[in-house]
Amino acid sequence: MKRFSKITTTQLARICGVSQGTVDRALHNRDGINPETRARILEIAKEYDYRPNIQTDNQAGSMLIGVVLFDLFNEYFSKLAMSLVKEARKFGYSIIFQFSEKEENNEKKALEYFDYIGVDGIVLFSVGSDNEEYKNYLYSLKKPIVLIGNKLFDLPFVGIDDMKAMSDLSRTFAENMPSGDILYFAPVLKKQLHSSNAQLMRLEGFVQAMKMLGQSYRIVTDVEELSNCAGIICATDYYVLQALKHLENPKNVLIAGFDNISVLKDIPVRVLSVEYSTDKIAEETINYILGRKYTSKVEHGLIYNID
Repeated sequence: MKRFSKITTTQLARICGVSQGTVDRALHNRDGINPETRARILEIAKEYDYRPNIQTDNQAGSMLIGVVLFDLFNEYFSKLAMSLVKEARKFGYSIIFQFSEKEENNEKKALEYFDYIGVDGIVLFSVGSDNEEYKNYLYSLKKPIVLIGNKLFDLPFVGIDDMKAMSDLSRTFAENMPSGDILYFAPVLKKQLHSSNAQLMRLEGFVQAMKMLGQSYRIVTDVEELSNCAGIICATDYYVLQALKHLENPKNVLIAGFDNISVLKDIPVRVLSVEYSTDKIAEETINYILGRKYTSKVEHGLIYNID
């Protein structure tokens, strides 16, 4: 799969914030351009591996990046959306969003639309699929595609290591558990998930940590099963909110989540969570789309909502 399209002088001009004529003067060493501007354009052209091509340079790219998310109801998606917009804007690109609402058919339609309008790259938070036909379709798009959230096939991915993050959280959590089972609360596990879904990676990280520590545990998918427990690790912070609402004495229960959503700061119960930067995910994602050096791994940390 081709990693990125060859950059054009029109794209260079937008990234540099100058006219195409100024770019042309810099590239061909013509007069009428400030030396500092020339140097900056040449530096950026080298960074993007610009190579002259008469046909390509007469065809401007769309300067659009397509992003497929589940929705904007989840705080993570809304924060990530804004991070992507801000990062793309630095290079003169605009973002177009489509939402799958966790439906594979909607995801496919979004990708078809992006292919039709000719975006320069696609950022995909995929519902997930183990279907070889879908894999072939993604490769047939011949556009730079980068995944966030859920890994899929061998396509490039930018994000945290969900398995390790949950393992780190579970080990830290278990150190403060006096006795009894640790419950892993994940209603999403009721659904059939594809093999590399982030939620399955989190589950595996939890189970590995519990086995390594010799800690007894149970996996539950219904909130009614959370009664009379001393410790709960939730697959997301939104499940933390569900659990606390259900529990009669939530202050007597140790609880942890994942994603460090802002509403946790308003909860009087101490919650341990996994945090990471959506700005960093956006930065590395756009770097990949534009053919810049990028790193696929984004660091995570553990944080309490109350000091």
